[in-house]
Amino acid sequence: MSKIALVTDSAAYMPSDMIEKYDITVVPLMVNFGNESFREGVDISSDDFYKRLASEKALPTTSQPVVGDLVVAFEKLLQTHDSVIAVLLSSGLSGTVNSAETAARMVGGDITVIDSKITAWGQAHMVLEVAKLREEGLPKDEIVSRVLELRDRVGAYFVVDSLEHLHRGGRVSGVSAMLGSLLQVKPVLRVNDGKLEMFEKVRTRKKALARVIELLQEKVGENDKLVASIVYSDVKADGEAFLAQVQEAIPTAVLELSQLGPVVGTHVGPGLLAVIYAVR
Repeated sequence: MSKIALVTDSAAYMPSDMIEKYDITVVPLMVNFGNESFREGVDISSDDFYKRLASEKALPTTSQPVVGDLVVAFEKLLQTHDSVIAVLLSSGLSGTVNSAETAARMVGGDITVIDSKITAWGQAHMVLEVAKLREEGLPKDEIVSRVLELRDRVGAYFVVDSLEHLHRGGRVSGVSAMLGSLLQVKPVLRVNDGKLEMFEKVRTRKKALARVIELLQEKVGENDKLVASIVYSDVKADGEAFLAQVQEAIPTAVLELSQLGPVVGTHVGPGLLAVIYAVR
């Protein structure tokens, strides 16, 4: 049986016990406040990041792992494994996939880079799928095929508290951000083909969250099973309340709660609530 190494990046926001249990190598992305750089999940926690974000005037920046670090990680893993599967943050949100593909070409060997086309729980869900299939002893090609099939059933809806961070990150215009603030618009965003895009503009946060639940109900229909995470940025109590709403509306859904970390949090800002889901 071939030995397969499993790699992801910090934007999967996986719990440390899962990382340890399934022997997953996590390559950190960077978040930068001015001249200070922090490895996500290593040098700065999510809670500390949001506290600092609230007090900083300038928006932090983010950056993907450098190619050299990925080369070192791949080379080390191939010393003890026959192949590598890397499930990484959407190429529509980061250059991490491109960096990993460059590193894989430099290293050679049997390295497969998978663009998750998602982030956070959706990315982690695919990583865990690889881990479980690997434990079952499936060959690498079949594992990759199954994960790509799963990717087609994964999606996300985001409700942001303000358009400010999306504007400052270049995702919406200044006019849209200003009008959104004046009109109390709470945009519903979705991840489409790996990119975060405006889906609907809804007046008030309450209506936006109710709309997300409607969209989830449409996805599930009568026969499908919904597995999802309610994702919050900085206010856990809001995430818990929204989880209860979703569970009441879709009693058969298997739900969990997770926090969005610094790199993605930089672009959507505090006050975010999201559902990242897989339909099975």
